[in-house]
Parts: sequence; C-alpha cells; structure tokens
Amino acid sequence: MLLSVNGLGLEFGSDEIFSNLTFNINPGDRVALVGVNGAGKTSLLRILSGELEYFSGKVNRAGNLRIGYLPQQVSEFPEGALLEAVCAGSGDGADALSREEELHAILEKEGTTDTSVLRELARVQDKIHSTEAYNLESKAQAVLSGLGFSKEDLGKDLASFSGGWKMRAMLGAILLNNPDLILLDEPTNHLDLDARLWLEEFLRRFKGAAWIISHDPTFLDRVTNKVVEIEFGDMKTWGGNYSFYVKEKLVQAALLQKQARKVDDEREKLERFVRKFKATESKRFQVRSREKMLEKLEAVATYKSPKRMLIQPPDVPRSGTKVLQMVDVSKAYDKIVFAGVNLEIHRGDRIGIVGRNGGGKSTLSRLFANIEDPTSGTLTKGTGVKIGYYSQEIDLQLNEKHTVLKHVHSISPARSEREIRSYLGRYLFTGDDVMKPVSVLSGGEISRLALAGILIKPTNFLILDEPTNHLDIFSRDVLQEALKNYKGTLVLISHDEKLLSALSEKLLVVKDEKVKAFGGNFTEYVEKLRDLADQQFKKPEEKVIPESSREADRERKRKEAAERNLAYKVRRRKEKRIERIEKKMQPHETRRREIEALFTQPEVINNSNLLVNLQKEHSYLTDEISVLEEQWMEIAGED
Repeated sequence: MLLSVNGLGLEFGSDEIFSNLTFNINPGDRVALVGVNGAGKTSLLRILSGELEYFSGKVNRAGNLRIGYLPQQVSEFPEGALLEAVCAGSGDGADALSREEELHAILEKEGTTDTSVLRELARVQDKIHSTEAYNLESKAQAVLSGLGFSKEDLGKDLASFSGGWKMRAMLGAILLNNPDLILLDEPTNHLDLDARLWLEEFLRRFKGAAWIISHDPTFLDRVTNKVVEIEFGDMKTWGGNYSFYVKEKLVQAALLQKQARKVDDEREKLERFVRKFKATESKRFQVRSREKMLEKLEAVATYKSPKRMLIQPPDVPRSGTKVLQMVDVSKAYDKIVFAGVNLEIHRGDRIGIVGRNGGGKSTLSRLFANIEDPTSGTLTKGTGVKIGYYSQEIDLQLNEKHTVLKHVHSISPARSEREIRSYLGRYLFTGDDVMKPVSVLSGGEISRLALAGILIKPTNFLILDEPTNHLDIFSRDVLQEALKNYKGTLVLISHDEKLLSALSEKLLVVKDEKVKAFGGNFTEYVEKLRDLADQQFKKPEEKVIPESSREADRERKRKEAAERNLAYKVRRRKEKRIERIEKKMQPHETRRREIEALFTQPEVINNSNLLVNLQKEHSYLTDEISVLEEQWMEIAGED
C-alpha cells in the first residue's frame, strides 16, 4: 500500500466540500477521478500531494513515498536550458546525483574514514539506482521527445517556450522522476494527439499508481482501470474504465430515482395523515407514530445531473461546390511554416487537421478563415461562402470590457435583449450571468460564449481550432452532436480523439513544412501513431516485425485505398453533375435579380408594356430555376 486515507474532510469557510472519505492507494491503481465541477476533485489531489491542508481525518504515506503532481496551472518553472531544467526538476534522482557529487568531494578531501559520510553515500547511491538516475539525461531526452520536443529544443532556455510547452516540460520532469504515485490534473490540455498517445502508452506501462482528472473520455478509457467519483461530499469506487462507469452510473441513477419517488410518496402519505388527524384526540398515538416515522425517513440522494448546453447548428445558406482552393501556397514568419500547398475544399467536406503543436495547424486555419494572407501562392474562396471561425486563442479575440450579453448583441444586433437572453440560456448563461464582464469568465465560460457568438450567425463553412480545450465531458458531447447535425462544410483542428473520430471524413496532416492528405480515416491515423508510440517503449529486439505481418498489412491498406478511390470517384461524378446544374442556374438567378431591381424603378412601373414583358420573363426564369433546384436536390439526396 502506498497511501491510506481515513475519515478525510475538507471545508472552505462554511461550505463542506467532502467528509469522511476513507480509501487506500495501491501500486498498479490507475484511477479516473470524476465528479461535477465544484465536487472537490482538484482539492483532493492537492491534499494527496501534500500541497493543501485538510480539515479532518488522516493521510498516511508509505515511507520514502515519491509523489509527482501536475496541477492544471503552474506559475513558476525551473530556470535554464530545457534539458538541464527538466533533469534538475525531476526530483529525487537529480537531488541524489547532486548529493553524490558533494559526498565524493568530501571523501576526497577528508579521506574515506568518515563512516557517517560512507553510510549516507550508500543511501544516496541506493536512491540513484532506484530512480535510474545514472541514465537521467538520455531518459530525459526520450521523455521530452515523446512529449513533442525536438532535439533543437533541448538547449533552448525554458523561459522562451509558451505556457503550454512549459507545462509539457513540467510533466516530463514528473515522469522522469519515476514516482510511486502520479497525480495528474487535466494532463492532456496542452498535448497534441501525438504526445497524448505517447503519454497514454507511458501510463499503460507505468508500474506505480496514478490518479487522473481529465475531460477526455477516450484517454481515461485507455489508461485507467478504476473510477473514483466524488458526489454529495462522499466517495464511491467503480471497477473498470470510464465507459463502464458511465453505463453503470445510468443504471444506478434510474434505481435511485425510483427509490426517491418511493420515499417521497411515503413521506407525502405520512404527512397527509398527520395534517388530517393532528387535532383529533382519538388519533393522537397514530399521529405521533407517523411523526416518528417521518423523522426516520431519509431522503434519497439522486444523481446530480450536470447542466448541459442546448446547441442548435446554425442555418446553412447554400454555397458553391468549391468552398476554397489553395494553389502553391506558402506561409512564413521568421521561418517557413509550410510551402507548396495545393488543396481544394468542397461543399459538405468534413475535414480534420492533425499534426504536432507548433507545426502550422492554427496558421492553416487562419488562412482558411481569411484572418491572414499567404506569403505566396493564391487562396480563393468560393461563391456564397459564409465563414464561422473559432480560434484556439479565442479569449484574446473577445473584448474584455463587454458583458456576455453585449458580446452576443454586437454580433447579432437585430435581436432583442429578451431573444439574446433566451439564446444564451442554451449555453448555460442565465440570470445575472449575462451581465458578467468577459474579463472574469473561466476558460469553460469563454469557450461557451465564443461558440454562442459563432453559431448565432448563418454559416456554411465552420472552422474550429481546438473548440473543446476548456469544455467538460458533457459539453463536449453536446458540441459533438450539434456538429454531427451541421449541414455545411466543417474544418476541425483538435486533439480530442472522440470528436475527430465522430466528425472527420478526410484528414490533412501538417508536418515538416508540408500539408498532405492522409490516405485513410482518422482511426487508421491514430493506429499508426499508437504503433509509433509503442515502438518507442520497446527494446530493440522487440521491434522486429515478421514479413508475413507486413505483407498482410500492406494488402489490407491496398484494399482500403481502392475502396477510398472508388468512393471518391463516385462523389466527384456527383459533384460534377451538381456543378453543371449550378452553371445553368447562375445566369437565370442573375437575370431574375436584375428584373426584380427594375420593378422598383418608376420608368418601368409607368411603362405597362415593358412591365408585362418583364413579369413574363421573371415568371419564366422562376419556373426554370425551380426545375433546376429540383434536379439539384434530387442529385444531392442520392446515396
């Protein structure tokens, strides 16, 4: 046993967060810590790490227990070059190496007769061996590589990195220390898909215990074998992964609801009897009996279902078949981000963009959204394209002085305050919440407000850059369902595996200054990355793949490629038929608009012959457009 907790309680002021929590942590436990916001999950991790004092109970730690704790936010980071800072910040192993040097210096100066120094040196060397600190630098390079740092990054000053990359370095230092217990609070927030899969593989092989808070259900499913839930100030443990917990929780919630209704019915029955016969002397003993029964009747605590957004996809005006085209596009700042990009996006495409953080995914999305221009090459937006753009740095694009209400009103000024308040209620902004300044909103609130502002406008081309970064599991599910029902063209940058699996039909990979289409679906892409992550943890002799397996894999990929090519050809034939109809329709629509403009001019209104002829032509064009629209709808609806 690594750690035991008995009767743990925590209060903030007059608010009791939880009480009488009793549990043990053993080697091999990989726990998903869950509960609604405010349940006390982060506070519990801080108590276990020794960072937060508790109100009551006891926390007993095994002797020499090494704990690694990664909070959601870190204000101070080690100084110096990345590799040196991570090695120095890795904890016991680095401290032991430093102390070993000091002890050797003492022995060289004073001789080897001091037994106390020799005993300490033996203890220090035991610590070095237990933490594998002699290989600290090479291990650090492997960990940092897995988390996405390049060889060139290792010598750079840690202070020069962004906050997200500093958090990765902090995580690397924790993993490098090989602790007995790892406590991780939202560890995937700053990780791209590659790094998240590497961390997943690390934790799957980890021999110690890990307690994890995360809004990523796929990550929790892959790395945890137990779920601990904090609810109503109490704790319950569930065997199995997160998906198993969700299913069992729904069953339990239904049973609790049934029990609660039964108790409420019994209470109502007893109270009705007491009210009816309280003043009747002959019923005095029966009334007193029922009052005692009421005192003993305990309410059933039912499942505290979190509030969920109610997102409706925006209206989708029709755009041309070709939404966007890039020809030989390059983009550079101080250095080249990508070059030679040639691609087309067609109406109805659902595209996922993947790649390492810092590789150019967000830059590509800004080009798509016309926020930035290419350094060279041409980017052409299609006819009738209306863009909705969610930036990864959305908080920097919101006016901090605006209230929630004013932000949405500035986007949709034609709506009344009552309409906007009702609309914001779907995004969980109710009552006085709508008068909050943007400057005081949490990360989750900013994300919900940004989505509300984007989705209130009619759009046919949605570009979303990490829209789920600050959303809880329930909000992610709601957004996913809304985007499933969105009828326009969708481009999605995300490290949320569940979201990309559900929504992306095509993949663009941004890597090595190139933007390339991936010849497969997102599941195949993840499998490829997982294989690469797995290879990093295998010994050299384990990495040999039998030729028969490689040949079978190549054959499978050939068949899948053939199926994708066939599906693409069918789709392109359909798109060309639609394009032909739209070409016929365009001059008719242009002429009809011209005639409608003429109908407002006095010289036409006063010329009866001209007016009749124009009305006949307008009627003819309308009929022709209707026929073409029916043909368009018929082709669009074909499987």
